[in-house]
Amino acid sequence: MKLRKRLHDLFTQVMHQHTEPTRMALAVFIGCVVGCTPLFGFHLPLCIAIAWLFGLNQLVVYGAANLSVPPLIPFIGFASVQLGERVLRGHFLAVDLAAWRADFNWESARALAHRFFFAWLVGGALIGAAVGATAGLIVFVLLHRRRPPDEIEDAIRSASSRYRNFEPRFKWYARFKYRMDPCYRAIAPLIPEGSFAVDLGTGLGMLPVLLGVLGGGRRALGIEWDAGKVACARRAAAGLVGIEAVEGDVREFPLPACDVITLVDMLHYYDAELQREILQRCRTALRVGGRLLVREGDRSRGGGARWTRLVEWCATRFGWNKGPAVRFRPLSELRDDLESLGFTVAAQPVSGPMHPGNVLLVAERA
Repeated sequence: MKLRKRLHDLFTQVMHQHTEPTRMALAVFIGCVVGCTPLFGFHLPLCIAIAWLFGLNQLVVYGAANLSVPPLIPFIGFASVQLGERVLRGHFLAVDLAAWRADFNWESARALAHRFFFAWLVGGALIGAAVGATAGLIVFVLLHRRRPPDEIEDAIRSASSRYRNFEPRFKWYARFKYRMDPCYRAIAPLIPEGSFAVDLGTGLGMLPVLLGVLGGGRRALGIEWDAGKVACARRAAAGLVGIEAVEGDVREFPLPACDVITLVDMLHYYDAELQREILQRCRTALRVGGRLLVREGDRSRGGGARWTRLVEWCATRFGWNKGPAVRFRPLSELRDDLESLGFTVAAQPVSGPMHPGNVLLVAERA
């Protein structure tokens, strides 16, 4: 029964992940391009790999790739080879048998296959792109019309625009971080209207700025020890009521009484003992019924989670993140620390194509 439930949960997750109109349209486009290539037998792994890399729905990508069903393969192949020959060699293939024999002489099957393969590959990619662009546009229009207003997505777009005129390293980082990292979509709904949130290690202030754009009486204080990032956060938050960024060390800064505290990719800069001290300080600052939201990588996980740890190590090593060190811990240990402080803890995956293996711990103070 447990295996059946896990398979059901996995299928449900795959079915419903990355279903925004733009991502669905891109999934259809990529699938059509792959499906029109002569890489038969590799379509499935290619679709899975590309979908994972770009954060697309794997079923949609592979479904679109199946436009090359057996009855259509001869037609797709012929059109692709003809177009590929035109692009690569400047002329279409002759269709009469005599000219065909004159062109190839049928002397080398390997050379013939080699020539056809690359012509099909180039022509198929172009045909797939044309078909995918058309089908993707139709999918986008249909889904966009049917989609109810998404307050979080609208707020993310508005928050991202506040960094538009910043220096390139901040502007592009904020744009891609908002777009690629799912933590904002997961955390924002967990911070209710009228609440006061404290974001420890706020960086560019992206979460407080998003909360300010959402409105609803939400207030937020971002604490960051990198003066350059604090200045950026203050500029982005200009005009947002109740949104503030201050320079300070989270190990010493006096935390005000609040309803929510967020620690997004921050705890792993410190050793286990100091992490426990920070969590204890958070518990003291939280009001009864308050919520502590911790997004961290799981040290015990392999696979794509290793990529997350490597990226974080590089970001710290080259000075983008000014942390003392990178010390990821098994998430079970972090959960035990929270429960020992009296929190009720629930965990949910919050990972994306550039952040695999991350988990959000939602800790409620009883």
